[in-house]
Amino acid sequence: MSYKNNPSISSKQNDPVEMIIDALSRALEFYYPLAGRLREVQNKKLVVDCTGEGFLFVEANAKITLDELGDAILPPCPFLDEFLFNVPGSDGILGSPLLLIQ
Repeated sequence: MSYKNNPSISSKQNDPVEMIIDALSRALEFYYPLAGRLREVQNKKLVVDCTGEGFLFVEANAKITLDELGDAILPPCPFLDEFLFNVPGSDGILGSPLLLIQ
């Protein structure tokens, strides 16, 4: 499936990253708990605190194509540590974003 470029759309709307962020932001209006954080309350019960802090989106560039990686992207991926962003403070699940997109 492919889409033809529409020159009447602003350059911000042509940027794939901006389009993804905009779409996710709009989706969170309906799935707002994903914009919250996981908290522990009395008796070690876990709850979603709807703080509205939002999701974490990481944009990155690589000077390699998926074709060049070949089967190396299949588990176990030898490049996993290089490709995945280590979210500061996310060594646990409490207080971390519930939705992380890279």
